[in-house]
Amino acid sequence: MHIVKATRSSICLLIVAIWAITATAAETEDIIKYRQGVMTSISGHMAAVSQIVRGKVDYADDLMYHAESIDRSMQTVESLFPKDTDFGETRALDAIWSQADKFKKVSDEAKAATSAFRDTVKANDKAALVAKFKTVVDSCKACHKDFREQKDQ
Repeated sequence: MHIVKATRSSICLLIVAIWAITATAAETEDIIKYRQGVMTSISGHMAAVSQIVRGKVDYADDLMYHAESIDRSMQTVESLFPKDTDFGETRALDAIWSQADKFKKVSDEAKAATSAFRDTVKANDKAALVAKFKTVVDSCKACHKDFREQKDQ
């Protein structure tokens, strides 16, 4: 009888452990999907700003919306890469976690660049607009260079 109780107890513990592992893995995959969504959003706003800044489209009234969206999203970038989200269908390189100080530095630079660009748009400083946007682009490239797997050309 005690053997049966021990077996039932062990089975219950095993089921709970499997459930916990599965729930954690699912949550981690959801974090990765969220991160990818935010990054895709930033990319879309960057593409729209590029068209406006280069004079390809006449949507200057939307520039502040895009600048604020990029800046707000970039302010969360470090939180998008929590521990144990370095697997699965992602282009994030292990260097994000193994070189956390360097990742923080380039993230901080990108955050500063996006905030400065937003402030330039807000001030309607057309003379500085292109230069500030180029700084944002360069900060994104710097991060992607060391922390993002490149697509096959």
